[in-house]
Amino acid sequence: MRKLNKRAHFMLNDAELEALKKKSAEAGMTMSAYLRKRIMETTIRERPNIDWRSLADRINTLGNEVNEITRSVHERGVATEYDVKLVLGILRQVKAEMAFLAPYAHNEKEARKERK
Repeated sequence: MRKLNKRAHFMLNDAELEALKKKSAEAGMTMSAYLRKRIMETTIRERPNIDWRSLADRINTLGNEVNEITRSVHERGVATEYDVKLVLGILRQVKAEMAFLAPYAHNEKEARKERK
């Protein structure tokens, strides 16, 4: 784990402090973490305004639909063209959800840095 053992003290005016509070909140970070990332010149993205519970529920529902189709195909012993089209449609929906999130994803290297 990375050790944060040095303290920095600096002054801000009211407008600068408000801007720092706003930008760190938008990024979903503490002011301290936000400043460290800015100093190290890493990319900081605004946190998306996403209803995560709703998104997880939608993806879970799509997964359940695929499971139902899979069970049906297994019982019949053959997949119909309709089954394949249904699954492909569901996969397109999941892909669209993931594409929406892609700009906000951190790469693994950045994620490891944040965890340290």
